[in-house]
Amino acid sequence: MNARGRWRGRSSVARNSAKQNLHLNHEELLERKLGFDLYTEGDKKLGWLLTFSPSSWEDQETNKMYSCVDLYFVSQDGSTFKVKHKFPPYFYAATKHKMEFEIEAYLKRRYEGEIADIVIVEKEDLDLKNHLSGLRRSYLKLSFDTVQQLMRVKNDLMHVAERNKSKLEASEAFETIFIGESKERSQDLLDCIIDLREYDVPYHVRYAIDNDVRCGQWYDISVSSDGILLEKRADLLQRAEVHVCAFDIETTKLPLKFPDAEHDLIMMISYMIDGQGFLIINREVTTTFYIYCS
Repeated sequence: MNARGRWRGRSSVARNSAKQNLHLNHEELLERKLGFDLYTEGDKKLGWLLTFSPSSWEDQETNKMYSCVDLYFVSQDGSTFKVKHKFPPYFYAATKHKMEFEIEAYLKRRYEGEIADIVIVEKEDLDLKNHLSGLRRSYLKLSFDTVQQLMRVKNDLMHVAERNKSKLEASEAFETIFIGESKERSQDLLDCIIDLREYDVPYHVRYAIDNDVRCGQWYDISVSSDGILLEKRADLLQRAEVHVCAFDIETTKLPLKFPDAEHDLIMMISYMIDGQGFLIINREVTTTFYIYCS
């Protein structure tokens, strides 16, 4: 990539970050109006986890964006708050036998500024014929600051891994390759990436699995220099008293068709809040229907 291309890339990232920050600011203001103030400092809090969703967080000192998970809590007194828990997204890459260190160094050079960290981990591979014996294989764990970075690198490597995997299936499995240092070429190393794993796990689901976080449970939440700390309170079994809202929307539609917002009208909306029900009727539609039936 030439200098002009790199400048355009940085400009695009800057514009996207600015739009994202603007969106986050509006989102924060809206949630504060709804009672979910952001908890960033103070004494330890006890909260019942209502729900969580993927979000972003900006480091005020470096103006760098990070992916995080927004956790929404309700306290024992009925008050609500939320926290942002920073969590690096990641996926795994499989390489040809004994090529992990070379591929690690190559990927760090190729995706400098995109990949935050790479570590070699031992994982079970269910594709191995003798995996029930406890045999494990090495994977590269590629971690990122944002989900967007993960998607860009994943999309770039996916077709490479699929191509290399098809070639490997046509030859001997896990063939050992020796590449002389003087003959090393980027394309040779790229051909050694044979598979990508767990790239399709949704970010917030990955967070919940790795941190054992579940909705409908009590947690002690505290803030430290390392970020947000969550401690599950297994001794508290009574769920929090939360407000429950349910609704149903009835619309017109053509025979044997699904409703279409372009031309179908809302007939009525029924909703219930904390056991008390309400009904909103579109008199224009119901009156016309009554006259037609009469």
